[in-house]
Amino acid sequence: MTDWEAIGGEPAVSAIMDAFVDRMFDDMIVGFLFQGKDRDGIKRHEVALVSSHMDGPLAYEGRPLVSLHRGLKINRGQFRRRIALLKLTLERFAVPPDVAARWIAFDERLIDSFTDGTDCVG
Repeated sequence: MTDWEAIGGEPAVSAIMDAFVDRMFDDMIVGFLFQGKDRDGIKRHEVALVSSHMDGPLAYEGRPLVSLHRGLKINRGQFRRRIALLKLTLERFAVPPDVAARWIAFDERLIDSFTDGTDCVG
């Protein structure tokens, strides 16, 4: 069984990503990064991205991730906030711990590609 199947496939992943993206949009720390962005479009792209790294049937067909995110000047602290919000969301949906760990590890590997290298530590 793939991680995609273990979570419950597209219906379950869509529900998780709906909650996660809503949480990011509404977050007091990173929400500003999403002002004026297409919430539903981001949800669809997130579902496809999860599918692509969890052996699901959907392919990510959005814009290139690295160039898209580098232009946003995201710092490492903001990216870590994304990871924290994702962990909370996966816990809320009772994603099996081993699947959640692999999901988080995939996202954590993106930190150097998605951020501008700065941190929020003073």
